[in-house]
Amino acid sequence: MSGLLRLAWRRDRVMILVTVAVVWVLTYYSVAAMKTLYASPAELRLANAEANASTGVVAMYGTIHDLDSVGGIGATKLAMLNFLILIFLVIAIVRRHTRAEEETGRFELVGATPVARRAPLVTAVLLAAVVAVVMGLGTTVGALAGGWPVTGSVLMGLALIGVGLSFTGLAAIAVQLSASNRTCGAWVFGALGLAFVLRMVADVAGDGPAGVLTWLSPIGWAQQVRPYDGDRAWPLVLPLVFSVLALTVAFVLQGRRDLGAGLLPDRRGRATGRLGTAAALAWRLQQPGYVGWLVGFVVMGLVFGAVVGTIGGLMTGQAEDMLRRMGGVGVATDLYLTMVGGIAALGAAAFGIGSVLRLRAEESAGHLELLLGTPVTRLRQFWAHLGIALAGSTSLLVGLGLAMAGTHAASAGGGAFWREFGANLAPLPAVWVLTGVAACVVAFLPRLDWLGWAVLAAVVLVGELGGLLGLPSWVMQISPFAHVPKLPVQPMSWTPEVVLTLLAAGLVAVAAAGYRRRDMPVI
Repeated sequence: MSGLLRLAWRRDRVMILVTVAVVWVLTYYSVAAMKTLYASPAELRLANAEANASTGVVAMYGTIHDLDSVGGIGATKLAMLNFLILIFLVIAIVRRHTRAEEETGRFELVGATPVARRAPLVTAVLLAAVVAVVMGLGTTVGALAGGWPVTGSVLMGLALIGVGLSFTGLAAIAVQLSASNRTCGAWVFGALGLAFVLRMVADVAGDGPAGVLTWLSPIGWAQQVRPYDGDRAWPLVLPLVFSVLALTVAFVLQGRRDLGAGLLPDRRGRATGRLGTAAALAWRLQQPGYVGWLVGFVVMGLVFGAVVGTIGGLMTGQAEDMLRRMGGVGVATDLYLTMVGGIAALGAAAFGIGSVLRLRAEESAGHLELLLGTPVTRLRQFWAHLGIALAGSTSLLVGLGLAMAGTHAASAGGGAFWREFGANLAPLPAVWVLTGVAACVVAFLPRLDWLGWAVLAAVVLVGELGGLLGLPSWVMQISPFAHVPKLPVQPMSWTPEVVLTLLAAGLVAVAAAGYRRRDMPVI
Protein backbone atom coordinates (compact mmCIF):
# COMPACT_ATOMS: atom_id res chain seq x y z
CA MET A 1 0.00 0.00 0.00
CA SER A 2 2.72 2.48 0.96
CA GLY A 3 4.59 1.66 -2.25
CA LEU A 4 1.53 2.43 -4.38
CA LEU A 5 0.98 5.67 -2.49
CA ARG A 6 4.58 6.74 -3.07
CA LEU A 7 4.27 5.88 -6.76
CA ALA A 8 1.04 7.87 -7.10
CA TRP A 9 2.63 10.84 -5.38
CA ARG A 10 5.70 10.66 -7.58
CA ARG A 11 3.58 10.68 -10.74
CA ASP A 12 1.33 13.56 -9.66
CA ARG A 13 3.61 15.60 -7.42
CA VAL A 14 4.18 18.45 -9.88
CA MET A 15 0.48 18.84 -10.73
CA ILE A 16 -0.51 18.67 -7.05
CA LEU A 17 2.17 21.04 -5.76
CA VAL A 18 1.53 23.66 -8.43
CA THR A 19 -2.24 23.57 -7.98
CA VAL A 20 -2.10 23.71 -4.20
CA ALA A 21 0.44 26.54 -4.26
CA VAL A 22 -1.72 28.53 -6.69
CA VAL A 23 -4.75 28.19 -4.39
CA TRP A 24 -2.75 29.24 -1.34
CA VAL A 25 -1.27 32.30 -3.05
CA LEU A 26 -4.61 33.18 -4.62
CA THR A 27 -6.30 33.07 -1.23
CA TYR A 28 -3.75 35.26 0.51
CA TYR A 29 -3.55 37.97 -2.15
CA SER A 30 -7.32 38.02 -2.65
CA VAL A 31 -7.87 38.57 1.06
CA ALA A 32 -5.15 41.21 1.25
CA ALA A 33 -6.64 43.05 -1.74
CA MET A 34 -10.07 43.26 -0.08
CA LYS A 35 -8.66 45.66 2.51
CA THR A 36 -8.15 48.36 -0.09
CA LEU A 37 -11.14 47.54 -2.26
CA TYR A 38 -13.72 49.36 -0.15
CA ALA A 39 -12.93 52.50 1.81
CA SER A 40 -15.62 52.05 4.48
CA PRO A 41 -18.09 49.48 5.88
CA ALA A 42 -20.86 51.40 4.14
CA GLU A 43 -19.24 50.84 0.75
CA LEU A 44 -18.78 47.15 1.50
CA ARG A 45 -22.42 46.80 2.54
CA LEU A 46 -23.57 48.53 -0.63
CA ALA A 47 -21.37 46.30 -2.78
CA ASN A 48 -22.79 43.17 -1.13
CA ALA A 49 -26.34 44.41 -1.63
CA GLU A 50 -25.68 45.15 -5.29
CA ALA A 51 -24.10 41.73 -5.77
CA ASN A 52 -27.30 40.13 -4.46
CA ALA A 53 -29.31 42.30 -6.86
CA SER A 54 -27.43 40.95 -9.89
CA THR A 55 -28.87 37.65 -11.08
CA GLY A 56 -25.71 36.82 -12.99
CA VAL A 57 -23.45 37.28 -9.96
CA VAL A 58 -25.74 35.25 -7.71
CA ALA A 59 -25.95 32.47 -10.29
CA MET A 60 -22.17 32.27 -10.64
CA TYR A 61 -21.02 32.71 -7.04
CA GLY A 62 -23.98 32.55 -4.67
CA THR A 63 -25.91 34.77 -2.28
CA ILE A 64 -24.45 36.97 0.47
CA HIS A 65 -26.66 36.61 3.55
CA ASP A 66 -24.91 39.09 5.85
CA LEU A 67 -24.48 42.38 4.02
CA ASP A 68 -21.95 43.48 6.64
CA SER A 69 -19.79 40.43 5.91
CA VAL A 70 -16.13 41.31 6.05
CA GLY A 71 -15.49 38.98 3.12
CA GLY A 72 -18.59 39.82 1.13
CA ILE A 73 -18.56 39.21 -2.57
CA GLY A 74 -14.79 38.73 -2.47
CA ALA A 75 -15.06 35.72 -0.14
CA THR A 76 -17.99 34.27 -2.09
CA LYS A 77 -16.12 34.48 -5.37
CA LEU A 78 -12.87 33.18 -3.87
CA ALA A 79 -14.60 30.21 -2.27
CA MET A 80 -16.31 29.20 -5.52
CA LEU A 81 -13.05 29.35 -7.46
CA ASN A 82 -11.29 27.27 -4.81
CA PHE A 83 -14.13 24.73 -4.80
CA LEU A 84 -13.92 24.20 -8.54
CA ILE A 85 -10.13 23.99 -8.62
CA LEU A 86 -10.07 21.33 -5.89
CA ILE A 87 -12.93 19.37 -7.47
CA PHE A 88 -11.10 19.11 -10.79
CA LEU A 89 -7.90 18.10 -8.99
CA VAL A 90 -9.37 15.28 -6.90
CA ILE A 91 -11.34 13.94 -9.88
CA ALA A 92 -8.13 13.84 -11.92
CA ILE A 93 -6.28 12.01 -9.14
CA VAL A 94 -8.95 9.36 -8.59
CA ARG A 95 -9.50 8.69 -12.30
CA ARG A 96 -5.81 8.52 -13.12
CA HIS A 97 -4.91 5.99 -10.44
CA THR A 98 -7.95 3.75 -10.89
CA ARG A 99 -9.86 3.60 -14.15
CA ALA A 100 -7.00 4.93 -16.31
CA GLU A 101 -4.64 2.34 -14.82
CA GLU A 102 -7.07 -0.44 -15.62
CA GLU A 103 -7.33 0.66 -19.24
CA THR A 104 -3.55 0.71 -19.70
CA GLY A 105 -3.17 -2.76 -18.17
CA ARG A 106 -1.03 -1.64 -15.25
CA PHE A 107 -3.54 -3.03 -12.78
CA GLU A 108 -2.80 -6.52 -14.06
CA LEU A 109 0.88 -6.03 -13.24
CA VAL A 110 0.02 -4.69 -9.79
CA GLY A 111 -2.42 -7.55 -9.22
CA ALA A 112 0.34 -10.08 -9.91
CA THR A 113 2.15 -8.83 -6.79
CA PRO A 114 1.16 -9.33 -3.12
CA VAL A 115 -1.21 -6.32 -3.22
CA ALA A 116 -4.86 -6.42 -2.21
CA ARG A 117 -7.38 -5.82 -4.97
CA ARG A 118 -8.75 -2.70 -3.28
CA ALA A 119 -5.27 -1.23 -2.74
CA PRO A 120 -5.24 0.96 -5.90
CA LEU A 121 -8.63 2.51 -5.05
CA VAL A 122 -7.56 3.05 -1.44
CA THR A 123 -4.36 4.70 -2.71
CA ALA A 124 -6.22 7.07 -5.03
CA VAL A 125 -8.76 8.00 -2.35
CA LEU A 126 -6.08 8.57 0.29
CA LEU A 127 -4.03 10.79 -2.00
CA ALA A 128 -7.08 12.83 -3.03
CA ALA A 129 -8.21 13.17 0.60
CA VAL A 130 -4.76 14.30 1.76
CA VAL A 131 -4.63 16.87 -1.04
CA ALA A 132 -8.07 18.18 -0.03
CA VAL A 133 -7.02 18.50 3.62
CA VAL A 134 -3.73 20.21 2.78
CA MET A 135 -5.44 22.65 0.41
CA GLY A 136 -8.12 23.42 2.99
CA LEU A 137 -5.61 24.03 5.78
CA GLY A 138 -3.50 26.21 3.50
CA THR A 139 -6.58 28.23 2.56
CA THR A 140 -7.28 28.85 6.23
CA VAL A 141 -3.70 30.00 6.83
CA GLY A 142 -3.80 32.26 3.77
CA ALA A 143 -7.05 33.90 4.87
CA LEU A 144 -5.71 34.43 8.40
CA ALA A 145 -2.46 35.88 7.06
CA GLY A 146 -4.48 38.27 4.93
CA GLY A 147 -6.30 39.57 7.98
CA TRP A 148 -9.74 37.94 7.92
CA PRO A 149 -11.39 36.64 11.14
CA VAL A 150 -10.32 33.30 12.62
CA THR A 151 -13.73 31.61 12.74
CA GLY A 152 -14.64 32.37 9.15
CA SER A 153 -11.17 31.40 7.91
CA VAL A 154 -11.33 28.02 9.65
CA LEU A 155 -14.82 27.35 8.31
CA MET A 156 -13.82 28.32 4.77
CA GLY A 157 -10.97 25.82 4.90
CA LEU A 158 -13.21 23.09 6.32
CA ALA A 159 -15.86 23.76 3.66
CA LEU A 160 -13.21 23.36 0.99
CA ILE A 161 -12.12 20.05 2.52
CA GLY A 162 -15.75 18.90 2.57
CA VAL A 163 -16.18 19.63 -1.13
CA GLY A 164 -12.99 17.76 -1.95
CA LEU A 165 -13.99 14.69 0.06
CA SER A 166 -17.50 14.67 -1.44
CA PHE A 167 -16.26 14.62 -5.02
CA THR A 168 -13.57 12.10 -4.14
CA GLY A 169 -16.41 9.78 -3.15
CA LEU A 170 -18.40 10.57 -6.29
CA ALA A 171 -15.37 9.93 -8.50
CA ALA A 172 -14.76 6.59 -6.74
CA ILE A 173 -18.34 5.52 -7.48
CA ALA A 174 -18.08 6.68 -11.11
CA VAL A 175 -15.00 4.48 -11.51
CA GLN A 176 -17.01 1.40 -10.54
CA LEU A 177 -19.99 2.21 -12.73
CA SER A 178 -18.12 3.00 -15.94
CA ALA A 179 -16.36 0.67 -18.33
CA SER A 180 -13.86 3.26 -19.60
CA ASN A 181 -12.02 6.33 -18.37
CA ARG A 182 -13.96 8.48 -20.83
CA THR A 183 -17.31 7.25 -19.52
CA CYS A 184 -16.06 7.71 -15.97
CA GLY A 185 -15.30 11.33 -16.75
CA ALA A 186 -18.76 11.80 -18.25
CA TRP A 187 -20.37 10.44 -15.09
CA VAL A 188 -18.39 12.43 -12.56
CA PHE A 189 -18.30 15.71 -14.51
CA GLY A 190 -22.01 15.28 -15.16
CA ALA A 191 -22.44 15.02 -11.40
CA LEU A 192 -20.40 18.21 -10.99
CA GLY A 193 -22.55 20.02 -13.56
CA LEU A 194 -25.73 18.86 -11.85
CA ALA A 195 -24.42 19.95 -8.44
CA PHE A 196 -23.54 23.38 -9.79
CA VAL A 197 -26.89 23.83 -11.54
CA LEU A 198 -28.84 22.78 -8.43
CA ARG A 199 -26.90 25.27 -6.35
CA MET A 200 -27.32 27.98 -8.99
CA VAL A 201 -31.09 27.50 -9.25
CA ALA A 202 -31.42 27.49 -5.47
CA ASP A 203 -29.42 30.71 -5.08
CA VAL A 204 -31.34 32.50 -7.81
CA ALA A 205 -34.64 31.32 -6.29
CA GLY A 206 -33.69 32.73 -2.90
CA ASP A 207 -36.49 32.10 -0.40
CA GLY A 208 -38.68 30.45 -3.04
CA PRO A 209 -39.55 26.75 -3.11
CA ALA A 210 -36.59 25.96 -5.36
CA GLY A 211 -34.24 27.20 -2.65
CA VAL A 212 -34.31 23.73 -1.08
CA LEU A 213 -32.32 22.38 -4.05
CA THR A 214 -29.11 23.69 -2.52
CA TRP A 215 -29.31 20.82 0.01
CA LEU A 216 -29.02 18.34 -2.84
CA SER A 217 -25.63 19.68 -3.95
CA PRO A 218 -22.22 19.14 -2.29
CA ILE A 219 -21.29 22.63 -3.47
CA GLY A 220 -24.49 23.95 -1.87
CA TRP A 221 -23.55 22.28 1.44
CA ALA A 222 -20.21 24.06 1.42
CA GLN A 223 -21.90 27.39 0.69
CA GLN A 224 -24.30 26.86 3.58
CA VAL A 225 -21.34 26.93 5.97
CA ARG A 226 -21.35 30.66 5.18
CA PRO A 227 -17.80 31.64 6.26
CA TYR A 228 -17.70 35.34 7.21
CA ASP A 229 -21.41 35.34 6.37
CA GLY A 230 -23.02 33.84 9.46
CA ASP A 231 -20.35 31.23 10.30
CA ARG A 232 -22.37 28.00 10.54
CA ALA A 233 -20.43 24.82 11.32
CA TRP A 234 -23.25 22.27 11.36
CA PRO A 235 -23.56 21.92 7.53
CA LEU A 236 -20.05 20.42 7.59
CA VAL A 237 -21.63 17.19 8.85
CA LEU A 238 -23.29 16.67 5.45
CA PRO A 239 -20.14 16.32 3.31
CA LEU A 240 -18.51 14.19 6.00
CA VAL A 241 -21.41 11.73 6.13
CA PHE A 242 -21.83 11.80 2.35
CA SER A 243 -18.16 11.08 1.64
CA VAL A 244 -18.15 8.14 4.08
CA LEU A 245 -21.29 6.68 2.49
CA ALA A 246 -20.04 7.29 -1.07
CA LEU A 247 -16.69 5.63 -0.39
CA THR A 248 -18.42 2.69 1.30
CA VAL A 249 -20.63 2.26 -1.76
CA ALA A 250 -17.59 2.51 -4.06
CA PHE A 251 -15.71 -0.25 -2.24
CA VAL A 252 -18.79 -2.49 -2.18
CA LEU A 253 -19.32 -1.96 -5.90
CA GLN A 254 -15.69 -2.70 -6.65
CA GLY A 255 -16.13 -6.18 -5.19
CA ARG A 256 -19.02 -6.83 -7.58
CA ARG A 257 -17.33 -6.07 -10.90
CA ASP A 258 -14.61 -7.63 -13.00
CA LEU A 259 -11.24 -6.01 -13.42
CA GLY A 260 -11.29 -3.71 -16.44
CA ALA A 261 -15.08 -3.70 -16.62
CA GLY A 262 -17.82 -1.52 -15.19
CA LEU A 263 -21.14 -2.29 -13.59
CA LEU A 264 -22.79 -0.28 -16.35
CA PRO A 265 -21.22 -1.47 -19.62
CA ASP A 266 -20.75 0.89 -22.53
CA ARG A 267 -23.57 0.98 -25.06
CA ARG A 268 -23.02 -1.46 -27.88
CA GLY A 269 -22.16 0.02 -31.24
CA ARG A 270 -23.70 -0.83 -34.57
CA ALA A 271 -23.40 -4.42 -35.76
CA THR A 272 -21.98 -3.19 -39.04
CA GLY A 273 -20.22 0.01 -39.90
CA ARG A 274 -17.10 1.54 -41.35
CA LEU A 275 -14.92 4.39 -40.22
CA GLY A 276 -12.87 4.98 -43.30
CA THR A 277 -10.81 7.99 -42.18
CA ALA A 278 -8.94 9.29 -39.15
CA ALA A 279 -11.33 12.24 -39.06
CA ALA A 280 -14.35 9.93 -38.88
CA LEU A 281 -12.79 8.01 -36.00
CA ALA A 282 -11.87 11.20 -34.16
CA TRP A 283 -15.43 12.47 -34.56
CA ARG A 284 -16.85 9.17 -33.32
CA LEU A 285 -14.70 9.41 -30.21
CA GLN A 286 -15.44 13.05 -29.46
CA GLN A 287 -19.05 13.34 -30.61
CA PRO A 288 -20.73 12.58 -27.23
CA GLY A 289 -18.61 15.12 -25.40
CA TYR A 290 -19.11 17.77 -28.04
CA VAL A 291 -22.89 17.34 -28.01
CA GLY A 292 -22.91 17.75 -24.23
CA TRP A 293 -20.84 20.93 -24.45
CA LEU A 294 -23.04 22.34 -27.22
CA VAL A 295 -26.25 21.68 -25.28
CA GLY A 296 -24.73 23.33 -22.21
CA PHE A 297 -23.69 26.43 -24.17
CA VAL A 298 -27.07 26.80 -25.84
CA VAL A 299 -28.89 26.46 -22.51
CA MET A 300 -26.52 28.99 -20.96
CA GLY A 301 -27.21 31.37 -23.85
CA LEU A 302 -30.98 31.00 -23.39
CA VAL A 303 -30.72 31.67 -19.64
CA PHE A 304 -28.38 34.64 -19.91
CA GLY A 305 -30.29 36.06 -22.86
CA ALA A 306 -33.55 35.96 -20.91
CA VAL A 307 -32.19 38.27 -18.17
CA VAL A 308 -30.27 40.74 -20.35
CA GLY A 309 -33.21 43.11 -20.54
CA THR A 310 -33.55 43.32 -16.74
CA ILE A 311 -29.89 43.93 -15.93
CA GLY A 312 -30.04 47.70 -16.37
CA GLY A 313 -32.75 48.06 -13.75
CA LEU A 314 -30.90 45.92 -11.21
CA MET A 315 -27.49 47.60 -11.21
CA THR A 316 -26.32 50.86 -9.77
CA GLY A 317 -22.89 52.43 -10.01
CA GLN A 318 -21.42 50.25 -7.27
CA ALA A 319 -22.60 47.03 -8.91
CA GLU A 320 -21.22 48.13 -12.27
CA ASP A 321 -17.88 48.86 -10.64
CA MET A 322 -17.86 45.38 -9.12
CA LEU A 323 -18.60 43.69 -12.46
CA ARG A 324 -15.80 45.68 -14.08
CA ARG A 325 -13.43 44.11 -11.59
CA MET A 326 -14.76 40.75 -12.79
CA GLY A 327 -13.78 41.51 -16.39
CA GLY A 328 -16.75 43.48 -17.73
CA VAL A 329 -16.53 46.68 -19.77
CA GLY A 330 -19.11 49.38 -20.37
CA VAL A 331 -22.30 50.29 -18.58
CA ALA A 332 -25.23 48.14 -17.40
CA THR A 333 -26.35 45.79 -20.20
CA ASP A 334 -23.11 46.01 -22.19
CA LEU A 335 -21.12 45.40 -19.02
CA TYR A 336 -23.10 42.23 -18.42
CA LEU A 337 -22.65 41.08 -22.02
CA THR A 338 -18.86 41.48 -21.92
CA MET A 339 -18.66 39.54 -18.64
CA VAL A 340 -20.79 36.67 -19.98
CA GLY A 341 -18.81 36.65 -23.23
CA GLY A 342 -15.57 36.35 -21.31
CA ILE A 343 -16.84 33.39 -19.29
CA ALA A 344 -18.14 31.65 -22.43
CA ALA A 345 -14.81 32.14 -24.20
CA LEU A 346 -12.97 30.43 -21.34
CA GLY A 347 -15.40 27.52 -21.58
CA ALA A 348 -14.80 27.24 -25.32
CA ALA A 349 -11.05 27.24 -24.67
CA ALA A 350 -11.52 24.41 -22.18
CA PHE A 351 -13.30 22.37 -24.85
CA GLY A 352 -10.54 23.05 -27.38
CA ILE A 353 -7.81 22.02 -24.95
CA GLY A 354 -9.67 18.87 -23.95
CA SER A 355 -10.17 17.89 -27.60
CA VAL A 356 -6.50 18.32 -28.43
CA LEU A 357 -5.44 16.35 -25.36
CA ARG A 358 -7.54 13.47 -26.65
CA LEU A 359 -4.57 12.85 -28.95
CA ARG A 360 -2.46 12.16 -25.89
CA ALA A 361 -5.15 10.00 -24.29
CA GLU A 362 -5.29 7.77 -27.38
CA GLU A 363 -1.52 7.47 -27.30
CA SER A 364 -1.38 6.59 -23.59
CA ALA A 365 -4.10 3.97 -24.02
CA GLY A 366 -2.11 2.19 -26.73
CA HIS A 367 -4.68 2.89 -29.46
CA LEU A 368 -2.36 5.09 -31.48
CA GLU A 369 0.05 2.26 -32.33
CA LEU A 370 -2.78 0.23 -33.82
CA LEU A 371 -4.02 3.18 -35.83
CA LEU A 372 -0.60 4.10 -37.19
CA GLY A 373 -0.18 0.49 -38.30
CA THR A 374 -2.75 1.27 -41.00
CA PRO A 375 -2.30 3.73 -43.90
CA VAL A 376 -3.24 6.56 -41.49
CA THR A 377 -0.34 8.99 -41.04
CA ARG A 378 0.58 10.93 -37.95
CA LEU A 379 -0.46 14.22 -39.49
CA ARG A 380 -3.88 12.88 -40.46
CA GLN A 381 -4.41 11.81 -36.88
CA PHE A 382 -3.17 15.18 -35.61
CA TRP A 383 -5.35 17.25 -37.93
CA ALA A 384 -8.42 15.10 -37.26
CA HIS A 385 -8.45 15.91 -33.53
CA LEU A 386 -7.20 19.46 -33.93
CA GLY A 387 -9.91 20.18 -36.48
CA ILE A 388 -12.58 19.08 -34.01
CA ALA A 389 -10.97 21.27 -31.33
CA LEU A 390 -10.94 24.39 -33.50
CA ALA A 391 -14.28 23.89 -35.23
CA GLY A 392 -15.95 22.70 -32.03
CA SER A 393 -14.85 25.68 -29.92
CA THR A 394 -15.98 28.01 -32.69
CA SER A 395 -19.40 26.39 -32.96
CA LEU A 396 -19.87 26.56 -29.19
CA LEU A 397 -19.54 30.34 -29.20
CA VAL A 398 -21.73 30.57 -32.30
CA GLY A 399 -24.43 28.49 -30.58
CA LEU A 400 -24.29 30.55 -27.41
CA GLY A 401 -24.34 33.80 -29.36
CA LEU A 402 -27.36 32.77 -31.42
CA ALA A 403 -29.27 31.58 -28.34
CA MET A 404 -28.40 34.61 -26.22
CA ALA A 405 -28.95 37.29 -28.85
CA GLY A 406 -32.05 35.55 -30.21
CA THR A 407 -33.66 35.20 -26.78
CA HIS A 408 -32.96 38.82 -25.91
CA ALA A 409 -34.28 40.03 -29.27
CA ALA A 410 -37.44 37.93 -28.89
CA SER A 411 -38.15 39.16 -25.36
CA ALA A 412 -37.41 42.79 -26.25
CA GLY A 413 -39.38 42.74 -29.48
CA GLY A 414 -36.31 43.38 -31.62
CA GLY A 415 -32.96 44.83 -30.70
CA ALA A 416 -29.36 44.70 -31.86
CA PHE A 417 -29.20 40.99 -32.64
CA TRP A 418 -26.04 41.09 -34.73
CA ARG A 419 -24.36 43.47 -32.30
CA GLU A 420 -24.78 41.04 -29.42
CA PHE A 421 -24.13 37.95 -31.52
CA GLY A 422 -20.84 39.36 -32.83
CA ALA A 423 -19.69 40.14 -29.30
CA ASN A 424 -19.49 36.41 -28.54
CA LEU A 425 -17.25 35.74 -31.55
CA ALA A 426 -14.61 38.38 -30.82
CA PRO A 427 -12.61 36.18 -28.37
CA LEU A 428 -12.30 33.32 -30.88
CA PRO A 429 -8.65 34.04 -31.86
CA ALA A 430 -7.67 33.93 -28.18
CA VAL A 431 -9.44 30.56 -27.85
CA TRP A 432 -7.48 29.27 -30.86
CA VAL A 433 -4.20 30.45 -29.29
CA LEU A 434 -4.81 28.40 -26.14
CA THR A 435 -5.76 25.43 -28.31
CA GLY A 436 -2.49 25.84 -30.19
CA VAL A 437 -0.56 25.93 -26.91
CA ALA A 438 -2.17 22.64 -25.88
CA ALA A 439 -1.22 21.15 -29.25
CA CYS A 440 2.42 22.17 -28.68
CA VAL A 441 2.34 20.50 -25.28
CA VAL A 442 1.14 17.24 -26.85
CA ALA A 443 3.82 17.50 -29.55
CA PHE A 444 6.84 18.39 -27.42
CA LEU A 445 5.98 17.60 -23.78
CA PRO A 446 3.58 14.65 -23.96
CA ARG A 447 4.32 13.48 -20.41
CA LEU A 448 3.39 16.94 -19.14
CA ASP A 449 0.05 17.12 -20.94
CA TRP A 450 -1.50 18.72 -17.86
CA LEU A 451 0.34 21.91 -18.81
CA GLY A 452 -2.45 22.64 -21.28
CA TRP A 453 -4.89 22.92 -18.39
CA ALA A 454 -2.33 24.81 -16.29
CA VAL A 455 -2.07 27.52 -18.94
CA LEU A 456 -5.86 27.87 -19.02
CA ALA A 457 -5.95 28.05 -15.21
CA ALA A 458 -3.32 30.81 -15.25
CA VAL A 459 -5.34 32.76 -17.81
CA VAL A 460 -8.49 32.40 -15.68
CA LEU A 461 -6.74 33.56 -12.52
CA VAL A 462 -5.12 36.55 -14.21
CA GLY A 463 -8.36 37.56 -15.90
CA GLU A 464 -10.58 37.04 -12.87
CA LEU A 465 -8.40 38.46 -10.12
CA GLY A 466 -5.59 40.34 -11.83
CA GLY A 467 -7.28 43.70 -11.33
CA LEU A 468 -8.18 42.98 -7.71
CA LEU A 469 -4.65 41.81 -6.91
CA GLY A 470 -3.06 44.81 -8.60
CA LEU A 471 -0.90 42.69 -10.90
CA PRO A 472 1.44 44.59 -13.25
CA SER A 473 -0.04 45.35 -16.63
CA TRP A 474 2.58 43.26 -18.43
CA VAL A 475 1.47 40.19 -16.46
CA MET A 476 -2.17 40.73 -17.38
CA GLN A 477 -1.20 41.28 -21.02
CA ILE A 478 0.19 37.74 -21.20
CA SER A 479 -3.36 36.44 -21.48
CA PRO A 480 -4.51 36.41 -25.13
CA PHE A 481 -7.98 37.46 -23.96
CA ALA A 482 -6.53 40.77 -22.76
CA HIS A 483 -5.95 41.81 -26.37
CA VAL A 484 -9.29 41.06 -28.03
CA PRO A 485 -11.77 43.95 -28.24
CA LYS A 486 -14.54 43.95 -25.64
CA LEU A 487 -17.53 44.02 -27.94
CA PRO A 488 -20.14 45.47 -28.00
CA VAL A 489 -18.66 48.28 -25.90
CA GLN A 490 -15.30 48.86 -27.54
CA PRO A 491 -15.04 49.40 -31.29
CA MET A 492 -13.96 46.45 -33.38
CA SER A 493 -10.19 46.33 -33.85
CA TRP A 494 -8.97 43.86 -36.45
CA THR A 495 -5.26 44.19 -35.67
CA PRO A 496 -5.24 42.08 -32.47
CA GLU A 497 -7.66 39.63 -34.06
CA VAL A 498 -5.36 39.09 -37.03
CA VAL A 499 -2.22 38.93 -34.87
CA LEU A 500 -3.73 36.37 -32.52
CA THR A 501 -5.02 34.31 -35.45
CA LEU A 502 -1.55 34.28 -37.01
CA LEU A 503 -0.05 33.36 -33.63
CA ALA A 504 -2.50 30.47 -33.31
CA ALA A 505 -1.65 29.33 -36.85
CA GLY A 506 2.05 29.45 -36.00
CA LEU A 507 1.58 27.42 -32.85
CA VAL A 508 -0.44 24.82 -34.73
CA ALA A 509 2.18 24.58 -37.48
CA VAL A 510 4.98 24.12 -34.94
CA ALA A 511 2.91 21.52 -33.10
CA ALA A 512 2.23 19.60 -36.31
CA ALA A 513 5.94 19.50 -37.12
CA GLY A 514 6.81 18.34 -33.61
CA TYR A 515 4.09 15.69 -33.55
CA ARG A 516 5.30 14.30 -36.88
CA ARG A 517 8.91 13.97 -35.73
CA ARG A 518 8.82 12.90 -32.08
CA ASP A 519 9.09 9.38 -30.73
CA MET A 520 5.81 7.56 -30.44
CA PRO A 521 4.31 6.30 -28.29
CA VAL A 522 5.53 8.05 -25.14
CA ILE A 523 3.99 6.36 -22.12
